[in-house]
Amino acid sequence: MDDLNIKSAVIDALAAVTDESSGKSIIDAHLLEAVDVKDGVVDIKLKVPADLSKDARWDLEDNVADAVEAVEGVGDVNVHMFTEGENPWAEAEAEAAKSKSPAAPASPSAKKGSGPAPQQPSPPKASEPLKGVGRVIAVASGKGGVGKSTVAVNLALALQKLGYRVGLLDIDVYGPSVPTLLGINERPNVKNKQIVPLEVHNIRLMSLGFLMEDDSPVIWRGPIVTGIVRQFLQDVDWSGTDYLIIDMPPGTGDAQLSLAQTVPVDGAVVVTTPSDLALIDAARGLRMFETLNVDVLGIVENMSWYVWSGQSQMTALVQELRGKDAALADKFDAVLQEHAREYIFGRGGGQKEAERLETAFLGHIPLDGAVRKAGDSGKPIVIAEPDSPATDAFLDLARTIADARPLEEGSGTGKGVFSFMKKK
Repeated sequence: MDDLNIKSAVIDALAAVTDESSGKSIIDAHLLEAVDVKDGVVDIKLKVPADLSKDARWDLEDNVADAVEAVEGVGDVNVHMFTEGENPWAEAEAEAAKSKSPAAPASPSAKKGSGPAPQQPSPPKASEPLKGVGRVIAVASGKGGVGKSTVAVNLALALQKLGYRVGLLDIDVYGPSVPTLLGINERPNVKNKQIVPLEVHNIRLMSLGFLMEDDSPVIWRGPIVTGIVRQFLQDVDWSGTDYLIIDMPPGTGDAQLSLAQTVPVDGAVVVTTPSDLALIDAARGLRMFETLNVDVLGIVENMSWYVWSGQSQMTALVQELRGKDAALADKFDAVLQEHAREYIFGRGGGQKEAERLETAFLGHIPLDGAVRKAGDSGKPIVIAEPDSPATDAFLDLARTIADARPLEEGSGTGKGVFSFMKKK
């Protein structure tokens, strides 16, 4: 069994381990914080009550270890327990720090129960760069329904049109829509113990949707989601990618915080509409990234104004009318100009909110029926209508992102030799 299947089997086994204090499984009792599997070695982190007795800890530790050791493919089990306020990642941090220092003595590895870890304010943000990836850009939103995935897909395609090598990772666990937007629904292959991303329209693609059945509800707790996302980042072959665009889940709940801490993000783009309700949630999303020490590149306003599909035809009719009744044609033309842009969700809200939050405003994306139609057909607007106003807007956004987070000198755009090194 590979590590992904082992992890799934381990989680199933842990669902049968009971928390004696509540009578629930340790998953339903929210004791399970993280499950990591590497080459058959399983690391489990449990968040236990501070008043749990020593004997109860030992019993729980043994029950967890016994359940996991019975899973096929498991070679070793490490159970780490911590309480509220402690940092379960402190031991790994200390080991990493020692490994970077030649003079530091080697630390003995722990088998079961490493004991309480040194107290830290919060788990660290992932800082190790992804091998072979130039820049990692997260596309997020404070709420659903603002077109975040559409922006992520078309941004990735626009960057590719600018000559960059692009990857797109869809980790929107509540509704992965990238497979639909790109018209692809296949299963990725595994090569040399790494998942090989699919390719479509010259971008590399990985989505949770490839591993889920159609119409299946997603009922995953934070530790499971975090483990899957880590695997999609670390065990997928992203090498040779200039920009990796990550379609994040909407909102700012516990799952989103865990995901943001796992992803080594170079910058985040917050998508909103001009409506007041969306702007409130966008502000929450932006503050979440600031709290996690992730640089926010700015706000992009989607559905800024409505593009009326009949405007070009009506303009042509006005020109015909001008030869017969110039005064009437002028009146029609004035109305057309006045209503050339209909601001259905409000006007200028995204730019005003960016100014209030002291972040950059990255641009407007118009509300165009062609964008919806192109996404439903699996051929996004940047591909389907390369000369459309919406495509121009996405290309402008891609240029802004590339300017804000340029690649390291010598890294790849096809214009030089790609470097697998990236600044931390």
